[in-house]
Amino acid sequence: MKNIELASPSEMTPGARAAEITAIVAAAIVRTLVTGKPKESPVGLGFLPDQRVHATPYQDQRL
Repeated sequence: MKNIELASPSEMTPGARAAEITAIVAAAIVRTLVTGKPKESPVGLGFLPDQRVHATPYQDQRL
């Protein structure tokens, strides 16, 4: 694998930093457009739509 050597931001000009940020954002936009819609997975999460995944009801109540 090829090692990538990145310049320190303190050594870059403001224009070079802006160009790097622009290239990263552009690559992210292209990546999202190329991949299209996500494919439906045959494996579900095992939860019904009305079930809470991140917390249980008793966690919301203060004692």
